[in-house]
Amino acid sequence: MEFIVIVYIVTAVLSIIAAAILANFARRSARARTKDYTKLTGTNDDSSSLDDDGLRKVLFQEIKGVVKTEQQSLEIARKASNVLEKELQKRVELDREQIRQKYDDAIEQHVQNEELAWDKYNKVLDDKKRTEAVVRSIAEGLVVVDAKGKVIMMNPAAEKLLDTSREDKIGESLLDGLSEDKLVSLAKGSAESREIEITSPDDETKKILRASSAVVEDENGQTVGMVSVLSDITKQKELDRLKTNFVANVTHELRTPFVAIEKSISLILSKATGEINATQEKFLDIADRNLKRLSLLINDLLDLSKLEAKKMGIKRQLSSIENTINEAVGTLKAWAGTKSIKIEQKIPLSLPKINIEHNRIIQVLINLIGNAIKFTPAGGIITVEAVLGRDKKELEVSSQDSGPGIAKEDLDKVFNKFYQSGERSSTDINGTGIGLSIAKEIVELHGGRIWVESDKGQGAKFIFTLPI
Repeated sequence: MEFIVIVYIVTAVLSIIAAAILANFARRSARARTKDYTKLTGTNDDSSSLDDDGLRKVLFQEIKGVVKTEQQSLEIARKASNVLEKELQKRVELDREQIRQKYDDAIEQHVQNEELAWDKYNKVLDDKKRTEAVVRSIAEGLVVVDAKGKVIMMNPAAEKLLDTSREDKIGESLLDGLSEDKLVSLAKGSAESREIEITSPDDETKKILRASSAVVEDENGQTVGMVSVLSDITKQKELDRLKTNFVANVTHELRTPFVAIEKSISLILSKATGEINATQEKFLDIADRNLKRLSLLINDLLDLSKLEAKKMGIKRQLSSIENTINEAVGTLKAWAGTKSIKIEQKIPLSLPKINIEHNRIIQVLINLIGNAIKFTPAGGIITVEAVLGRDKKELEVSSQDSGPGIAKEDLDKVFNKFYQSGERSSTDINGTGIGLSIAKEIVELHGGRIWVESDKGQGAKFIFTLPI
């Protein structure tokens, strides 16, 4: 019986101690929340705190009802309080150590991240300095603009060419902010390459710049800016002007004596001035043919100089492309016949009339068909065709030969002045190298386009369009 009573007492005491521990945890949690609240609100409320003596009093009151003597109650309460305090102290130290370790780890990670960020920053800064050094050392003017067209970078060469300063241009449009005594105009050129002319009342300060531009895209293909390289081509333009004027003046001066010589030889060959023997007639014929060649060359040079100076006007009239092609083919048919070359025409009857200068388009066709005759071997075929464009807003006229063709790398050069490519018979009449250039200028004056399609050994097809 006494054993049962002892077990009962021990069980009750342990229950009380467990309850007290839980109560103490609850009070400490409340105390911690109160401290947090106090820090946040700035108040000072300690009503929920409980010191060690208060804990022992609570334990004593609970145990006193179970243990018979007051002395035993006090002893049990004291020991239970000591055990509780030690356990709580261990827990507090453990939590404190864990918090300290987490704090140290967070600080260390922060320091590492900061060092990594500084390393990246320094690397970017070094790359920026190297890039700026390269940009500054470029002899050509270099300007970088963002997606809105505002200048974000400019080197000293560009500052000198534009007669401005980097500080004034950063954040502004390339052509904005120039002094009032200057006129900035965009000359001919594509979006990738255009000319900028800067003039002032004083001709000595006139500049012509060529701006070659390239779009800058990000990894997603979005346009983020543009890089423009500025080249001073003022001297080059002046040399081109002097060359054009020289060619025009020389050819004009040569034209008069050549006409006089040609007429004199024609008069002698007609025997109006008296009889000539067969040998004299033979050499006079040779001289007459070569004078005609030189006359054609002079006329081509005069036409080219007019086209380059934008002084050739177009006198349009409503014309039939069929009549224009027939006249051009008729002019060259005898020459083609000497090489046994057949010229075929493919022209639908339903083609509309177009507004062109008849004689200038004939000049284009003679240049293209004549070029085909030079390159086509004996017994070949030349096909001249006219069709309505897909959009029915233009006519496409083409001349296709069965000659040796043009290499792919030469296709972009055939319309350059004085450029000749390909192979031809030694008996053929050599060209001047400017016929295709003149044809291109005349077609573009009419608002059309001209290009060539060819492959080595497959013949060449020259195509040009005329707007309806």
